[in-house]
Amino acid sequence: MIINEKILESGITSKLAADLIEQHEAELPRLIKLRDYYLGRHDILNRLRASEGTANNRVVCNHAKYIVDMAQSYLTGNKISYAVSEGYDIEAVKNAYEEQDIACMDSELSKTVNIYGRAYELIYADEDSRPRSAVLQPENAFVVYAQSVAERPLLGVYYYRTFDMQGRCTGVVCNVYDSSYLYRFEAGQDSYRSLVLSGTEQHYFKAVPLIEYRNNAERQGDFEQLIPLIDAYNLLCSDRVNDKEQFVDAFLFLSGIEIDSAQAKKLKAERILMGYDGSDARYLSKVMSENDIKVLRDDLKDDIHRFSMVPDLSDESFGNNLSGVAIKYKLLGFEQAVKNKERLFAKGLKRRFELYNRYLAMLSKMSEVPVHRVEITFTYNLPANELEIAQMISLLTGTVSSETLLERLPFVSDAKEEAELAVEEKTESYRRRLESTQGLAEGGGY
Repeated sequence: MIINEKILESGITSKLAADLIEQHEAELPRLIKLRDYYLGRHDILNRLRASEGTANNRVVCNHAKYIVDMAQSYLTGNKISYAVSEGYDIEAVKNAYEEQDIACMDSELSKTVNIYGRAYELIYADEDSRPRSAVLQPENAFVVYAQSVAERPLLGVYYYRTFDMQGRCTGVVCNVYDSSYLYRFEAGQDSYRSLVLSGTEQHYFKAVPLIEYRNNAERQGDFEQLIPLIDAYNLLCSDRVNDKEQFVDAFLFLSGIEIDSAQAKKLKAERILMGYDGSDARYLSKVMSENDIKVLRDDLKDDIHRFSMVPDLSDESFGNNLSGVAIKYKLLGFEQAVKNKERLFAKGLKRRFELYNRYLAMLSKMSEVPVHRVEITFTYNLPANELEIAQMISLLTGTVSSETLLERLPFVSDAKEEAELAVEEKTESYRRRLESTQGLAEGGGY
């Protein structure tokens, strides 16, 4: 959300908070639909029976969930690693990340971004004055930017309803964050127009502590443009099952044979029918072409994967024993899409690092580190040919630094720490050999 910065000259008021929430709630139907499609609540489930006695199967093939989960696990399935230029130390930030299992939070943020096209992370200080993060859903949070080319964050807003044990709404709460303070508004009824300022609190992060992660410039979800294709696939599969069911329950046409209702029931139970010359019996049913249905279904499925750029890994082309390079060529389109995600996701991670760094520096637990000196590395969750990687490292040893080579290993999460451990092991091994040699020189024998 973008506003004119002059609006804030009169301060952050309950009216301003209510106006911002009202604008944000206008987009809730879209966000709720995206969430429902990920959870398998598709439009096909609302289809009504055409007439009494007709089949109305409603089949959901959840391509939306497949697309989101594949992109999520590919980008953040492995832990994101952080490295810093020589002369700087970021161990305090990395320890704060490890204490709260930030990798799990990164994965949740990635999933939320893929569904809604955006995700929000709130940075706060816990009861022990430690910096912590929380993932907020886009239905309840948003960031307000200044009306300028830089889109500078002005406010972060997190609002929600409170409920009692019976599920009745007991009131509303709205937290507004600027670069210095948290403003808490509350109301005892289900109306954001009734908000009243209940308190303010300094947060010490020196910037708006609500971070927005974007999926793309348009902030669209991975499957948002594909909903019509997903609906068409669901409709085709549902009608196919309906046709099968109606084929089994088809009308029996009798020619030259007269039976009453009791005889019809007996015929259905005993499955015996007696006819005479010129009589005939046959079922009335539509002629189904399985090949035509399969071609249309495959075309829809291919289009869903093509336009989402997420490959169908159940395809036979992935079943052969392919090399790492061959797999990467097959995943080229997916790799390009994920690269775009990675750049925007890394932008949010750098913002997180800045907030943690400033807070920990205020507590004198570390020095401030320029964010451009921090390198964020994503290790894609793809089956790796470790033999090829080992051969490459062996050929480059002596040409490239050990730390750079260690970063290529998929099972190494912190290349700097691993390099230090390797040096320590070599030093210890050398010390033991030296002590053994000195013992022999002094006549100690074996």
